[in-house]
Amino acid sequence: MTRIVVYLLALVGLAVLSVGCATALKGGLQPDERIGSPMSSEEARRADTMYQLLAGEVAGQKGQFGEALESYMKAARDSSDARLAERATQIALYAKQTDKALDAANLWLERDPENLAARKIVAMLLLKSGRQDEALNQLGVILQRADADAENTLVELVRLIGQELSKADAMRLMEQLAERFPQRAEVHYAYSLLAMEQGEVALARREVDKALRLHPDWGRGRILQAQLAARAGDGASAKAILEQALKVEPGSTHLRLVLAEQLMREENPKAAEQQFRRILRQEPDHEDAAFGLSMALLQQHRDDAARKTLMRLAEGSRWSAQAAYYLGLLESRRKQYEAALDWFEQVSGGALALEAQTNAVSSLVALNRGGEAVEKLRHLRKQFPQEALRFYLMEAELLTRDNDYAAAFDVLTEALQAMPQRPELLYTRSLVAERLDRLEVLEQDLNEILKQNPDDANALNALGYTLADKTNRYSEAQRLLARAVELKPEDPAILDSYGWLQYRLGNYDVAVDYLRRAYARNPDVEIAAHLGEVLWIAGERAEAKSVWRKAAKRAPDNEYIRRVMEQFKEAFE
Repeated sequence: MTRIVVYLLALVGLAVLSVGCATALKGGLQPDERIGSPMSSEEARRADTMYQLLAGEVAGQKGQFGEALESYMKAARDSSDARLAERATQIALYAKQTDKALDAANLWLERDPENLAARKIVAMLLLKSGRQDEALNQLGVILQRADADAENTLVELVRLIGQELSKADAMRLMEQLAERFPQRAEVHYAYSLLAMEQGEVALARREVDKALRLHPDWGRGRILQAQLAARAGDGASAKAILEQALKVEPGSTHLRLVLAEQLMREENPKAAEQQFRRILRQEPDHEDAAFGLSMALLQQHRDDAARKTLMRLAEGSRWSAQAAYYLGLLESRRKQYEAALDWFEQVSGGALALEAQTNAVSSLVALNRGGEAVEKLRHLRKQFPQEALRFYLMEAELLTRDNDYAAAFDVLTEALQAMPQRPELLYTRSLVAERLDRLEVLEQDLNEILKQNPDDANALNALGYTLADKTNRYSEAQRLLARAVELKPEDPAILDSYGWLQYRLGNYDVAVDYLRRAYARNPDVEIAAHLGEVLWIAGERAEAKSVWRKAAKRAPDNEYIRRVMEQFKEAFE
């Protein structure tokens, strides 16, 4: 409580109390100062102010911001001290009570009319309250002040109105401000910035051009002009604008950094590298330039040089998370999966956290630590619920890879309970169901997909192939696969399915034609197994042996090849 009292004494006027103490030391209490004697109206007012401040601080410490604000507002109205109104404004803003914040800020401005911060807050709060004409008047007063820092004030304004106002209202406000101050470059710049954010690129380019006619050598204006040119697809003009601006301000690291970023967008990492290095010669500790340099080096596949820069950034810079992520990718590229995992695990937050943790799963898989990978995926589903579908599918894929089809089926069923009728889950579960010989589930899931989208070629193909391969429902398979071929006539998987159906129907010449076309587009082991079998049965045994042996050499442990080797042993003797 002592700290609170000291603070409050400073607010209500320590000088008065000091005078009282000095008088007492000289000659004792005067008759009208004896304990119990009536207080003057001024003393009573000060005592009430002190009480309100104490009550406000205590309420604030308890989190009772409404009560704290009420106490401070009463104290501020009873005192001429602008600091009390400022404090009330702060409390109201913290409590997100816009109307009361505006009352407090107006009182603050009344107590201290020259206070620029108070006027800015009043203007912003008027905007939030929908009182745009009054806000415009306050902005006009601010812009007439020499100490207004108009450039940054207007950038703050653009950020606020972009959030708080409709597009039409925001654009109208800036248009009125530009009409009122046609000779202020900062106003046209802010109008251009807002127009760009609202997607009005042509208007944005006109307004920034006006700003630069008034202030031709303004680096910030040139950067916006270049950004607008780039957004319009005119990268050459963007680059030229920045290079010209650098001739005027050769020492501007910001201009040079924007030029380097533009060169990166143009996929010219070598030229970007030169610009990043110039910045670093001028400012060796410039972290943004160092990170940009590392990206330029990575694009040039100069991994060792990039690694050195990223290692420095990973040691506590503002780019440390991004550096750790890219160091993880570099280690993955070198197949150093333990090191990659260590780097990825350091990225626990920020924009790259999701991709870093997903890559951590891939590192665990590469290290044959599938159980840990599955556990991590389950944790990630909770950490990133918006990506649950992705992680369910990844978990099912891992389990399928380990031939644990029952567990994969259970995971996908759980996913479908959480996200019913999702085609990706239905399709994946149908494939797993086929492995478990649960054809009723396969048919149910694929038919649900086709109910949602009758022209889903993958679902048509999967259901048609299964009916051809596992049942004698050939007419249904023919209808489904014929439609799939119609939709994707060059897809090797669909050509393979249709050829296999023709083989089951005894149409060997047609079957060989479709399977050869499939194999030419994708010499997949399963397609090779099908083609070889049809060729063998059709009497083309030399070609069948050649196709099979090539497939066996590529994937000797593949289940389709093993099945062929068992069924047609003489072909491999």
